[in-house]
Amino acid sequence: MSNRLVTYNELRYSAIMRLFIALIALLPALAAADTELYTWIDKDGSVNFSDQPHPGAKKITVKDVSTISGPEPRQALRPEESPTAPFTRYEKITVTSPPNNGVVRDNTGAVNVSVGLQPPLRTDLGHTVRVSLAGKQQGGAATQFSFTDVDRGTHVVHATVLDKEGKPLMSTSSTFTLHRISRLLLPNTRNNTSGTNGAPSPQGSNSPSGNSAPSGSSSP
Repeated sequence: MSNRLVTYNELRYSAIMRLFIALIALLPALAAADTELYTWIDKDGSVNFSDQPHPGAKKITVKDVSTISGPEPRQALRPEESPTAPFTRYEKITVTSPPNNGVVRDNTGAVNVSVGLQPPLRTDLGHTVRVSLAGKQQGGAATQFSFTDVDRGTHVVHATVLDKEGKPLMSTSSTFTLHRISRLLLPNTRNNTSGTNGAPSPQGSNSPSGNSAPSGSSSP
């Protein structure tokens, strides 16, 4: 009697577990709507399922399973699609080269000017930079400019950032000194002078000192 009872309990437990596993496996397919299933145990103790009625089968109604969709993955934006931060104003503008109170040494008078901006120059908004040096002016959608044949001495660089309509937004200035060899000291520029002190040779220096007696004069 005891052996028959144990065998029956084992069969019952096995049937319940198979029913549970089968229901879990069918949940995805039955999630769209309520579905009726039929289950029964045959003479061999096996649990059977079907969506069709069967003699002696028990009807099971599977309720609709609510599903929640997760958030869609965000696609990384390419650099050209990155949103542009709204522009308010420039925080700072400086002449980074030549540095303020700096010295530039170039015998040809070449001076490279660099302008720094925070935030960087917004060329997408049509902003430009204008630089003035020694009576010369350059400008454009850039922050680096080259000047040539600048005279030696102390100079002031003026830098201004402009909007697309040419209206000044911010400006600054910087002072520097340019050292270059004077043109008077360059080769083939000196004037060669004759004599030891550069004075011209006198005319008629071959005549002896004193006055000569006029020709045809007679002694008394």
